[in-house]
Amino acid sequence: MKLSRVLVALSVSMALLAGASADSWKFIVTGDGRSGKNRPEDKNGVNALIMGELSKAMVAENPKFVLFSGDLVAGPKTDEEMESQLDTWLEIMKPVYEAGIKVYNIRGNHEMHVPNPEVVWRKKFVGPYAMPDNGPKGEEGMSFTVSHENVLVVGLDEFQSKAGGQVNQAWLDSVLKTKKEQHVFIYSHKMAFRSGNHVDGMEIDPPSRDALIKSLIAAGARTAFFGHDHLYDHLAISLPGDAPGKEFHQFVVGTAGAPLVHGKGEPGNNSIWKVQNLKHIEDKYGYAVVEIDGPKVTITFKARTAPGVYEAADSFSYSVE
Repeated sequence: MKLSRVLVALSVSMALLAGASADSWKFIVTGDGRSGKNRPEDKNGVNALIMGELSKAMVAENPKFVLFSGDLVAGPKTDEEMESQLDTWLEIMKPVYEAGIKVYNIRGNHEMHVPNPEVVWRKKFVGPYAMPDNGPKGEEGMSFTVSHENVLVVGLDEFQSKAGGQVNQAWLDSVLKTKKEQHVFIYSHKMAFRSGNHVDGMEIDPPSRDALIKSLIAAGARTAFFGHDHLYDHLAISLPGDAPGKEFHQFVVGTAGAPLVHGKGEPGNNSIWKVQNLKHIEDKYGYAVVEIDGPKVTITFKARTAPGVYEAADSFSYSVE
């Protein structure tokens, strides 16, 4: 047997021993890589140090794709400056693109600071950097779907109005109605339920937020990812009377380099929902790895423990029927 075959067989055996089947695969979620104020690690609107580390970590993880939940850059006042900042972000992420890993970005509030945010966004994310062009009219390249094997991912733009916080529910309903995939994930920028110091998430419009979560649960989704707060937060959400173990889970992973924040410890407007915090991590940069193994999903948050070193700090698994 040739050495290459031996190495392949060994890697498969190690994966099986670790609990993952040979055909399991993964994707990565993170967001909020923008610069702060007067930090040496920042470069032209981006935390170049942390984003540089993350780009290397992403390549090492060998995911099928990366989801980035907005606030790529700090967001200046002119379109030209925004283009320059997005160019810097793309340059830092170059190792990921060159590895053939697709990156799917959605906009955050910091991409809305310029006079023509949609024009700039569409101008910079073209060719190998383009988002799927399958979203609702007027939101092409900003809201979209991604299908890979047994997974459907929906990226939801919240900034058709500059205030943000709402998604195109009618379009999402049409997507979920016809979906065929086993797993459904959505990601957006502003969180559905309060996770830290921001109070301007989807809780400002509870009926719209509640309709979103109900539609996802009805479609069999168990998980949603957000950014906006610069920390990691994992919530379990349920309705009174729901069976244990079937909760919906919100993950906030705004840990790609923006100034780290602390939570206020306030519950927010939860409306009809019971909300339980399962894990809250502050003062750590990092990313989430989502591993798909048939009907099983394992989500692991890897936090920065030393320069260039990211280790598991939270893990959660579930299976769908």
